[in-house]
Amino acid sequence: MEILERAIQDRIGSGLAAAAGALDSSSSILQWPEVYLGETSHDLTSHDLTDAIKGPITPATKFDLASLTKILSITSLFMNWVDGGRVDLDQSLEHFLPEVTARHAHLKPLTLFHLLSHTSGLPAWKPFYEEMRVHFGDQLPFLPIAQRKDYFFELVFSTMPEISPGTKAVYSDLGFLILGAVAEKIGGKSLDQLAHEIVWNPIGTGLQYRPVVTDTAGERARIRQTGESVAATEDCPWRGLVQGQVHDDNAWSMGGVAGHAGVFGTLIDVKRWAQALLDGKIASPAVLKKFTTEVRLNDGSPSGRALGFDLPAKDGSGSTADAFFSTAIGHLGFTGTSIWLDLDQGRGAILLTNRVHPSRDDLRIRNLRREFHSQIG
Repeated sequence: MEILERAIQDRIGSGLAAAAGALDSSSSILQWPEVYLGETSHDLTSHDLTDAIKGPITPATKFDLASLTKILSITSLFMNWVDGGRVDLDQSLEHFLPEVTARHAHLKPLTLFHLLSHTSGLPAWKPFYEEMRVHFGDQLPFLPIAQRKDYFFELVFSTMPEISPGTKAVYSDLGFLILGAVAEKIGGKSLDQLAHEIVWNPIGTGLQYRPVVTDTAGERARIRQTGESVAATEDCPWRGLVQGQVHDDNAWSMGGVAGHAGVFGTLIDVKRWAQALLDGKIASPAVLKKFTTEVRLNDGSPSGRALGFDLPAKDGSGSTADAFFSTAIGHLGFTGTSIWLDLDQGRGAILLTNRVHPSRDDLRIRNLRREFHSQIG
């Protein structure tokens, strides 16, 4: 596709993988034609980063999927649990995390529904990693994950809502961070174990979290030794070149396994998840319908959001432009990833890039997404 080839020539990231096609009973997402362009890294010479692992983007290349984590992991888990009657969306945080809400009473009114629909009233984002860096200093990358998580989540739980629950939809990483903690309480295991055992392994996808166990240079050395193909992300001024570890600073600071970010995967991995979603292998059609229907606010007005899933902007101003109906579902990822499925129009698209490589300040992905979706639409 010419638009994608031009994106690589213009250095919107160093590489990409994409697929698009029909959604109907006679075809499968797994049969969608795939495009692989570019390489896993640019040639970089700044900060002595000449050891960047560079190779062609292939079907085996793993991308940092960023906020696609919200649907690939958290939303999928809660759909499964709702389907099995294990949780009810109206259950409160006090039910699941009584010891937390005893210390932080402002969290008591929040329900799973509020958190999944981004109507909790919590802020969109806060740079918790900055306080982590100040508190722990240079030792942060080498501390036990449990210690990092404990301190991190106290920062999250201490954050006050900005508005009352159910009055406005504000896309919030904090809500999904808390959902990650709830998931671990429900499942009695780490979030990465739960995602593998309940969602990913049964559907045969290779999606994975990559817990932080070494510094960034050590992670690149491990990738080189194992021969993995992993798309690089940012040339970070304080972490160095990030390749194989989560790009999101908050997710990295608390260990790499989070509810809002941290999942890596190939294009084929994402395709398998999407096909399983539509085939009812993650949750029943009734539960999928519940999660993908637009949420109403307390006053009855539309929120523009579903449970876990993004919806296209009705005025065509979003990443899908006018290519998908308002009933389509999907999600975006900060690193340059996206997935959209439009059952009414019978088509969908997946785009994986590393547009933050070497800098998150490159915002040309916004136009690329709109052009890509318009062309396939």
